[in-house]
Amino acid sequence: MSVTTPPPLFTGKHITLRTVTPADISLYYRWLQNPIFLPYKPYLKHICPTPAHLLAYLNLQAQIEPRSEFEALVIHQKTQAAIGMIGLAGIDRFNKKAEFSAGFVHGHGTHALWEAIHAGIALSFATFNLHKLIFYTTATNHHALKIMQRHGFTQEGYFKEEVLVNDNERIDLYRFALMHKDWSQSSLCKRLNRIAPLKPAIASIENTLLSEEALKKDWNKTEEDNAWTHLQINTPHPLP
Repeated sequence: MSVTTPPPLFTGKHITLRTVTPADISLYYRWLQNPIFLPYKPYLKHICPTPAHLLAYLNLQAQIEPRSEFEALVIHQKTQAAIGMIGLAGIDRFNKKAEFSAGFVHGHGTHALWEAIHAGIALSFATFNLHKLIFYTTATNHHALKIMQRHGFTQEGYFKEEVLVNDNERIDLYRFALMHKDWSQSSLCKRLNRIAPLKPAIASIENTLLSEEALKKDWNKTEEDNAWTHLQINTPHPLP
């Protein structure tokens, strides 16, 4: 029985983003057991102890309207290998905020990773009309901390023993925020535009949605779906 691959949400020079399918569950589950990938969503390892539990969880999330979580698989263009995930969680449509997560496996080049981060942040802001994105990172993730501190992310707190990662181990988390109104002029956005620029179609739509009128607009689900459709490269199909 053939498996239909969903159309891409984004196609760039180095990576493609697409939705997760049942065929990806085995790989996703293996990643959750990997300490390198674990910070992406550490709670999933505990609430999804088997691939079947993970599939049931993702199916349940897909049925919730409006969506409170959204994930995309990152595919390396050259090798066509899955190299990570980009996700939004806790999508709060009233307060217009969400938690941004990214997790990658090593060995696929920095340009691919930066393009995935760039597309993930840009599409999150442009599609869901968010006021801010929230980022959590551990005290031991020095690389992520350095990026957020260097590029002016707002540190909103430090949470002691916030997340249970093993039966008897809890870890501390830093919380940072990136505001929609600050994104296009931020040093991170400017750096990403240099090292991993997005296609002109993406940048044009993002700039339109960053306009004053768009920021004041309270979008409904149909309008969000239409925005995703326009942001998809080389495919006319809307999101499922």
